[in-house]
Order: sequence, then C-alpha cells, then structure tokens
Amino acid sequence: MQLIGVTALVSYRLFKLIGLVLGGLRVSANEEAQGIDIIDHEKRGYVLSLI
Repeated sequence: MQLIGVTALVSYRLFKLIGLVLGGLRVSANEEAQGIDIIDHEKRGYVLSLI
C-alpha cells in the first residue's frame, strides 16, 4: 500500500513540474475548437461525414 502512495506522489509532482516548465498540460480553447490534429499535424484525424 505504501508503494502506491509513493508512486502517486511522484507522479503528481512530475505532472506539476511538467506543467510549470511547459506552461500547462492543456491546449487553448481556440486550438481545441479547431482540432488538435489539424494544429499539430496539419491533417484531419477523422472524417465523420457520410457520402
């Protein structure tokens, strides 16, 4: 049980450190609305339209 607590604490601290270094772990609302696949890779991830 103690190992789970230590692992959780280390993971939490790593996420916080990454968040501080990168300025957060989330994309902006504008990027999310446009689509992250298009923003990062300039390609559509899924095409959900029917013929």
